[in-house]
Amino acid sequence: MPATDDRPKPTTLLDVAERAGVSRATASLVLRGTGRVSQPTRDRVLQAMTDLGYIYNRGAASLRTRDNNVIGVLVTTVTNPFFAEVIIGLEERLGELGYVCLIANTLNDTTRQDQLITFLQETSVAGVVMVPAFGTEPAAIDTLTARDRPLLFLTRRIGDTGNLYIGTDDITGGRLATDHLIWHGCNTITYLGGREDAIARHDRIHGVRESAANHGYAPDSLSFIASPTNARGGLAAARELLQSGTPIDGIICHSDTVALGAYRAFHDAGLAGTVKVVSFDNVDNAELIEPPLTTLSSNPRQLGRTAAQQIYDELNDEEGADTTLVEPELIIRRSCGCHSPRPMANP
Repeated sequence: MPATDDRPKPTTLLDVAERAGVSRATASLVLRGTGRVSQPTRDRVLQAMTDLGYIYNRGAASLRTRDNNVIGVLVTTVTNPFFAEVIIGLEERLGELGYVCLIANTLNDTTRQDQLITFLQETSVAGVVMVPAFGTEPAAIDTLTARDRPLLFLTRRIGDTGNLYIGTDDITGGRLATDHLIWHGCNTITYLGGREDAIARHDRIHGVRESAANHGYAPDSLSFIASPTNARGGLAAARELLQSGTPIDGIICHSDTVALGAYRAFHDAGLAGTVKVVSFDNVDNAELIEPPLTTLSSNPRQLGRTAAQQIYDELNDEEGADTTLVEPELIIRRSCGCHSPRPMANP
């Protein structure tokens, strides 16, 4: 029988963070003596290091930050226009900082994602930026954090792992979209698209309900139809709405690509340009479809640049944000009813 390796595994910074009850990023700040960390927290982290016998491998950290300039990037699919623009911003900023990207698609498949994580480990990338596949368990990324390799979650986070994170304030987005449709006089609002288990969808619906309640709308004035986050998913969701008998008034689409499919369904039903639509993402061509799409923008290209800066700061022992929530901006075009030929009062 092959011999087993009974040697104890080395203590990692993640072990220290868990022992001290803080995030890995906070433990890293204490280790480097930087950042805005209270003295009691510093003392707790230092005590955890002592208790666990943690030894900081400065040689490995130096090698990682100075000699390896490759950042692994895992996304669900680069065909998603939103992620495509995020990656452009990420590559732009990392290039300015002297790093390059190694990009791979997980296709929202956790098995494929596990294989790619193993590959990134073997490639010894300096850090990893990832959009986790749906269904990812925290244990799936332990092998990355166990080697003190900086990990940044993009738009989705996995549990309370203490890793870097950047995403959109989706609760605010849902509220802004609903406020605007209610200002337009919509009596019913339907949220179209997005997977049932998508955190972004959950948070946006929270904002939709919050806005509706603030305006005195009854819960039955809202409806929700899940679908894949692509144009075909939007087409199917909009057709389901049309067949349901639910009044069609204000529509909030989970993404601009979902809105594209919904447009086709409304066109086929003879409702082209008559349904008030607000969407999310503001991808590059959102203003070119007819009517031009009113959408909540988190500026995906800038989101990518900010993500690049966050992981660079972590790699190079510079103080930076652990978590960044970007507040979306409502980009008003014609799909919601604004700028129509009839005069309208200011919101």
